[in-house]
Amino acid sequence: MADSAVPITPGSGANIDTYAVAGGDHQQIVREARATAVTTNTWTVSTTASTGQIPADAGRVAVAMVSLASARVYLRFDSTAPTASSHHWYLDPGDRYEVPAEMTTLAISMLGASGGGTIVSTLATAS
Repeated sequence: MADSAVPITPGSGANIDTYAVAGGDHQQIVREARATAVTTNTWTVSTTASTGQIPADAGRVAVAMVSLASARVYLRFDSTAPTASSHHWYLDPGDRYEVPAEMTTLAISMLGASGGGTIVSTLATAS
């Protein structure tokens, strides 16, 4: 969520900073948020799905995972229990995965094909 909203009405309204470029056009620069805090989430792999193991977070900017599991782990990017036939991604033992930036704010649910080991996730947020 934005801290503020600027209504666009030609000729009036709040100022928006732009930079003049060749040909008289203007470009607006959009700031990209950088991480200000890091936490770790560790899940002990189970054949019972963990829905929302990593809860949704609008301030999250990065998620990196490593599978220390003994079998495949299925992931869903919502609060629905993943299955072997209904999942968005999976991690095999030893896999490392960086969640695409566009999906880092979503909840992540997990299910192990068999129990054993852990999934360790590093979560970065911006304030």
